[in-house]
Amino acid sequence: MRSTVAQPAPRGVAALGLLVALGGGLYGAAFWLTVDEGPSAEAIAEAAKPILDGHRAGDLILVVPHFATRVYEHVGHLGPLAVKAPLREDLDGHQRIWVFGIFGDGEPLVDALTARGLELAERFTTPAGTTVALLNNPGANTIRYDFLARLRDAKVFHEKNGTRTACSEWTSGRGGAGRWQCPYDKDWFYVAPEYHLMGDHSRLCLWAHPPGEGRLIVEYPRVPLAGRLYGRAGHTLNGSLNARAPIDLDVAFDGGPPQRFVFELEDYFEPFYVRTATAGTATVSFAISTVDAGVNHFCFTADIRTAEELAP
Repeated sequence: MRSTVAQPAPRGVAALGLLVALGGGLYGAAFWLTVDEGPSAEAIAEAAKPILDGHRAGDLILVVPHFATRVYEHVGHLGPLAVKAPLREDLDGHQRIWVFGIFGDGEPLVDALTARGLELAERFTTPAGTTVALLNNPGANTIRYDFLARLRDAKVFHEKNGTRTACSEWTSGRGGAGRWQCPYDKDWFYVAPEYHLMGDHSRLCLWAHPPGEGRLIVEYPRVPLAGRLYGRAGHTLNGSLNARAPIDLDVAFDGGPPQRFVFELEDYFEPFYVRTATAGTATVSFAISTVDAGVNHFCFTADIRTAEELAP
């Protein structure tokens, strides 16, 4: 092994290094002295008061920009969404939508929502650097049945090679929510409402990991129909990074021909919908499968709602 002895750098090179170091230090100091830190903690607390006083069950709170995490200290218990693309959210599922913005991002979002047909109900006076507004959604759908909330009514099966194995053990899941447990691979083979990181945001959805073979079926009896089944589904962030195959979701009514939706690895929480009858009831089933179940973490939500046109 050859050894070397360090030699002193030439005087010009050393001077150049000193200048580079000084320049970097000055840039760093200037950056931290001029960066916009946004409104103070006190201003955000003051801006949050109209939402805390006026929030109703079913309201949607959109926080912008998506990295405005200090807002969560005040309205986090109300389930706000701080996502990169708020206009891609399920706006039609909410009759009232709040905007809570800092760094100047609130007003452009309010303008975009009114351009989509929402009506500005009130723009609240808030401290400088913050925006709080409430909008009514005249085209909102009416939710008739929430599959996540009614999981206890469902029957869950593992279908393989023409036979069905019941996942009929009802146990307490994470956070106290119940879950249907399959008789094997119990650490991951179950259906339950859980929070999972779906892309850039944590979502409450039904964990439904596909089996290594066959299909996982979640079947709901006597579901009232109202015109549209609407849902969101996709891979968790961990699944999208580590899984190796898409997931197929088949939605069927009364055992009829299913409608298939395919979720690729980069699909985190994509919308899907099926037109239904506008009256009566049906048995609705969701069947989840894949050609490679390894780390293929999947989560979905769905509801039955009125048939007004949905936003893309």
